Amino acid sequence: MADRFMTALRGYDMNQVDAALRQADEALASGSETLRVAAQKMLENVAFRQRLRGYARDQVDRAVRERLSQLG
Repeated sequence: MADRFMTALRGYDMNQVDAALRQADEALASGSETLRVAAQKMLENVAFRQRLRGYARDQVDRAVRERLSQLG
């Protein structure tokens, strides 16, 4: 995954973000319409947990919007 997010107080759970974006990237690379639709639905409904120290929320939100645009 090419994304590098800053860490921030009360940021998104790093493991959860990494897993969600990895799923989206794998769906994009696969060429499978089924995987793309599943990844798109997952990203549309994801609610990242907040942690005391996690990824900067605005940066993650931007990356999610970009993936949704690519998947759609």
